[in-house]
Amino acid sequence: MLVKEFNKDTKTFFAIECQKRLYKKISKYQKIEIYSSIYYGNILLLQDCFMLTEKNSNQYKETCISVIRKKKLDNVLIIGGGDFEIAHHLFENKIIKKLSIVEIDYDVVKSCKKYFPLNHNLKKNEKNKINLVIDDGYKWLKEYKGDLFDLVIIDCTDPNTSADVLYSSKFYNIVNERLRKKGVFIQQSGSPLLHEKSLIKPMRKKLERYSFSNIKTVEFPMPIYPSGSWSFTVCKKV
Repeated sequence: MLVKEFNKDTKTFFAIECQKRLYKKISKYQKIEIYSSIYYGNILLLQDCFMLTEKNSNQYKETCISVIRKKKLDNVLIIGGGDFEIAHHLFENKIIKKLSIVEIDYDVVKSCKKYFPLNHNLKKNEKNKINLVIDDGYKWLKEYKGDLFDLVIIDCTDPNTSADVLYSSKFYNIVNERLRKKGVFIQQSGSPLLHEKSLIKPMRKKLERYSFSNIKTVEFPMPIYPSGSWSFTVCKKV
């Protein structure tokens, strides 16, 4: 069977040949589907968009971690990331003292734990460092009163979804307040080919407004995402 994603920007379809559907659920927040395939292994779709595969599309996690220069990090926050892919890769490459993962949809966590088990293959001491919170990331960070973060990663779906607020000026102001001096902020920023005007440029202007420095957008190939190219925007708190 061909599993398709329709791209509204280009009015085109992208499809992956799959063997069968392993899981489907309409959660409180979104449609979650997982398919099996020969080339990519298991594949996660949220709202009919390809998100994650077991193999042959590692560029997302590898690029995200590659822009983090520090080896040791005391306090890290991931908003989204319920599939645990970024978390697992962080522990493989960095020394983390404490990691909070704030995921709005518990069904994403539960289904990914079953069908993407390698991301949950963590050492006992690594698991003990993780604080998994099922909550709205914006609300949670706004109300957060704990230690400042060295690193904040926004691993969410695109704007025009429930993630809209995570691309807003008021959210960037909260992030700035919760980061340590010279703390790093990373957010997925869509396709550099399709979203330069609609997402990347407005996002960078908002970040500049709240005095983030060294703002750069890092492009990378991503075969399962629209246009085959994607990006992270990364910056530091002054």
